[in-house]
Amino acid sequence: MSSRKPHSILHFTEMAAVLGLLAVTKPALALQPLTAFVSAARTGNADERVATLTAVQQDADALVSLGRTLPAASARFVYTRNQFEAKIDPSQFAPAGLPTALTTKPLVIQPRNQLDAYFQLDVPVVDAAGWTRTAAARANVRAAEHSARATLLDVQKQIANSYYQLVGAGALQRAAVRTLEAARQNLALTEERETGGVATPLEVERATAEIAHAERSISDAELSAELARRALRTLSGLTPEGDAPEVMDDLHDEAPLERFEGVGVSSVPAVRTASSQREGAEDRALAAKLAFVPTVSASAQEHLTNASGFFGHSAIWIASATANWRIDLTTLGTMRSEEAGAEIARVKEQAARQLALDRIHESWFRVHNGIAKSRAARAEASAANAAVGRARERYQAGAGTQLELVQAERDAFSAEVARIQADAELVYSRAALRLDAGQSLTTEETR
Repeated sequence: MSSRKPHSILHFTEMAAVLGLLAVTKPALALQPLTAFVSAARTGNADERVATLTAVQQDADALVSLGRTLPAASARFVYTRNQFEAKIDPSQFAPAGLPTALTTKPLVIQPRNQLDAYFQLDVPVVDAAGWTRTAAARANVRAAEHSARATLLDVQKQIANSYYQLVGAGALQRAAVRTLEAARQNLALTEERETGGVATPLEVERATAEIAHAERSISDAELSAELARRALRTLSGLTPEGDAPEVMDDLHDEAPLERFEGVGVSSVPAVRTASSQREGAEDRALAAKLAFVPTVSASAQEHLTNASGFFGHSAIWIASATANWRIDLTTLGTMRSEEAGAEIARVKEQAARQLALDRIHESWFRVHNGIAKSRAARAEASAANAAVGRARERYQAGAGTQLELVQAERDAFSAEVARIQADAELVYSRAALRLDAGQSLTTEETR
């Protein structure tokens, strides 16, 4: 026994020196703040990138729709190689007595190498349906932009959930480590009491089992932390580094529910998306009705050619105006379909408004409930810790049993777990309330 003791002391001395050196040269890093992951998600999250690119695509489609209602210019050049050249010799048909200069120049009808150039300008004069379809396309752009913002807030909500899961897992891990240390102290105390004939081998086995139970709790906390870290990296594209910080809410009350609801849900991105989609559907329904209105367009063309033929001019212009009016069963069916689509969009907008109000209502009451839960959990944890101290004193003095101490420690750990979970859920609920109200975590400070 005595021969192993110096080696053990030397081993622990070396370990302490190494750990001290590491503590000096490489301090522990703290986990990045929540806003860092939220900011990284703008470029690192796939859903957010897709939503942003969809808005860009809708903007390009709106530009195409606008272009159809604006004047358009075109140029076309044609080279033709004719097998035969067609020309007329005026001297064969000219009356007698004409000057020779007028009868010696041949009239080319079709040259062997023919060159043509066409310059054309098309101008829509009256296109009521096209103008309305352009307005519908712009509404689609607004809907896509609001949808991208709604996606961003949804991603932020997922990030906040994973972030506070990681924070909670870190707190649970630290609590489990403290429990493990206490279990080891209890084991040492129980072995000492067994040596003195006060404790039984069963109590030693029970103390050993408590160490295994604490180690299992540490493993569970490590698993939760690792899964939360992975989720954060997937959602934001940013790799979490460092130890999760302690989160302790100050249990302050939120502003009254009427303030969150009174501002109105019209600013919530999901509601604005539905509103823009309704506007677009109404514009398309109007465009379907305006399809019965004639369209008027004008066109002007300049033709340059070396095959002037009988005209005798190498430059020829043409101007035209066209009125088009078409009525058929397809137009009538399209009108009825678009009217039904507009009504569907109105119903969806009402549903989106109600859903936004319901989410704000639920999130506010979750915060209200979370404050009460955190306050109660802290009181229970404080009482449980005090009970552990008393149970340990009684056990050391021989007035209490080991079973009482073990039960007190388990109750204290369970109370600590409940407190950590309650605090983590509370801070997440505060973030969710602001996100459901349409406030971004990067612009609104979240406690």
